[in-house]
Amino acid sequence: MEMDDFDVYPISHGGRVYNIITAMDLTFREVRGLIDALAALGAFAAGPDADEPDDLFTCAVEGFVFEVDVHGFDVVVYRRGPMG
Repeated sequence: MEMDDFDVYPISHGGRVYNIITAMDLTFREVRGLIDALAALGAFAAGPDADEPDDLFTCAVEGFVFEVDVHGFDVVVYRRGPMG
């Protein structure tokens, strides 16, 4: 996957605007579930609770496993694969 293949999709969810950056077609349900799962993991935390910038998150949503990177409210989705 080349970086040129990635598109930015702004989405409003829970009173915040996130930039979903991906080369994949994702459903709104997947994106909202992914944002909720990342929030539960503390991916959007600021200050001393924030994860290191190089940390990738793995989340199970809607029957898929996603590997993503989070920078502020930018969510870069690198991989989506089946659970199991």
